[in-house]
Amino acid sequence: MACELGQGDGLPPSGTVAFTARLKVDESYPKHAGVLKFTTVLVNEGEGYSPGTGIFSCPVDGFYYFIVHVSVYGCGQCEILKNGEKVVSLYDENLSDKRSQVASISTVIKLSKHDEVWVKLWGPGRNDIFASKDNDTVFTGFRLG
Repeated sequence: MACELGQGDGLPPSGTVAFTARLKVDESYPKHAGVLKFTTVLVNEGEGYSPGTGIFSCPVDGFYYFIVHVSVYGCGQCEILKNGEKVVSLYDENLSDKRSQVASISTVIKLSKHDEVWVKLWGPGRNDIFASKDNDTVFTGFRLG
């Protein structure tokens, strides 16, 4: 009997775990600290990403690649966390020229089933991270082969 990929191993039938989610325009310039929720889901193969919580919950063990691109007009501060521990972070400040720009961070993380990964805002009171019809702020992750 042939074993079909996805049966019993936590992988979806396609064998792929991948997501991309975008920040909504009306969620720009967040004033809170904590999880940054990317609520517009473009891809969520394997259903690991929750737009309601902003958290990716690993459906199957493996190495995963995560990247965050943030559009910033002023100061942007965020980090990628695994189970509440900082993996990588970014700080971007462009106050002198008052132009928007994109800052990015990425990492490869070894995950076990049910590990969680999310983007956390840090810093005082407000982040100048934004989305507009012309600029996206996105969180992407996928399992490596």
